[in-house]
Amino acid sequence: MTVDRLAYGGEAVGRHDGLVVFAAGAAPGETVRVRVRRVQRRHVEADVVSVEKASPERVTPRCVHFAQGCGGCIWQHVDYPSQLRAKEAAVGDSLARLGGLHDLPLRPIIPAPSPWHYRNKMELAFHPEGVLGLHPRGAWHRILPLHECFLAPPLTVALVKAAQAFAREANLSLHDPRTHNGFLRELVVRHSRGTAETMLGIVTSPGSFNAAAAMAECLAAVDSSVVSVVRSIRASSDTSAPLQQTTLLRGQNHITEIVDGLRFDIGIETFFQTNSAQAERLVALVRELAGEVTGALAIDLYCGVGMFTLALASAGAKAVGIELSASSVEAARANARSNGLHQTRFFAGDARSILPQVLAEHGTPRVVVLDPPRAGAGGKVMRRIARSGPARIIYVSCNPTTLARDLVELVPFGYRVSVVQPLDLFPQTYHVETVVALDRHAILTTSVPPSACEPE
Repeated sequence: MTVDRLAYGGEAVGRHDGLVVFAAGAAPGETVRVRVRRVQRRHVEADVVSVEKASPERVTPRCVHFAQGCGGCIWQHVDYPSQLRAKEAAVGDSLARLGGLHDLPLRPIIPAPSPWHYRNKMELAFHPEGVLGLHPRGAWHRILPLHECFLAPPLTVALVKAAQAFAREANLSLHDPRTHNGFLRELVVRHSRGTAETMLGIVTSPGSFNAAAAMAECLAAVDSSVVSVVRSIRASSDTSAPLQQTTLLRGQNHITEIVDGLRFDIGIETFFQTNSAQAERLVALVRELAGEVTGALAIDLYCGVGMFTLALASAGAKAVGIELSASSVEAARANARSNGLHQTRFFAGDARSILPQVLAEHGTPRVVVLDPPRAGAGGKVMRRIARSGPARIIYVSCNPTTLARDLVELVPFGYRVSVVQPLDLFPQTYHVETVVALDRHAILTTSVPPSACEPE
């Protein structure tokens, strides 16, 4: 088949006798031979067997692990301009096809300053075969031992090798995801672009860790930038479950990142944008789209540690952040104090319940910013935002499909899209960040009532 394009989700799309075919590993414009792997009702999924006619957009992958199916990257075989075109198209396609939003003011995507070594956080898994690395795509029970990586800072590979060697010499048991036996589970590496500090998290199963201090000293000796080593416990077999009982082993319990002149303390579990260089551009964009906010109320939903909240506060806004995670709110308050933004307020709780309280206390906001998780905000939150009547809504999204679904909820309230700005925070992957600004162009003559199961 001939490949038409790259799809959101990472696979290439083509047709064979009118049948839609999704195949990973192909590049736009090339002819490939594929073998069908799975038949669906409207399409088939396939694997590339051979490239019959290569695309000019195809490049040689830089990393040896790409050909091994490493889950860290999926588009290393395609040149960076092609990746950007695919992401920009994915945003427009999702908003039109899933949201019915056409003829939008879609700006050209903002590329990353560098498509390499941009990740400020890596989570690597131990495996009982004596390795420490990343999962292959679609194989949660296996690990590719990490010999090189061009997404993380170069120091990461040296730290991985040191941790693997220590575990072997200390005869520490390594976690098996199939049986859930084994002690060492993960190594988390966090790096600050602004201060060049590195933080390491050793994630283990519950139990005594007699070698903890020695392992911390061993890893810290790899590089002087390692200013923090902590141990966290994960009791659940679910790797996405929150960490428990974080204990400081060496140095300080955080590193500090600097974005837009603001300082943010980051702990082992703190949510922070993975690409620090693009986070700087993201903050500048939100400030630009917010406009003049001096003395005005600006509400930041899903505020995390307060990156957008503090940026708006430093621009003169009466800024309020709302976040479900109590630990993130504590960190946001500490960040506000360290940046001298003492008037900024943060509330811990679900956006649906906290937003009415904030509105009752502070009145109508001029700007509402929201940066929800990949699953989106959902209809109830979007309708609450619309009923609060802000002049402008700024939606920061890491998932164009849920973005489209959420934006549709604002249309009946008179909101119209003014700006769509994609940013590439994740080169070599299909993920794309999008910032959308909406303005209230009309006040409806009849209000939009809440649903029967949705209290006002």
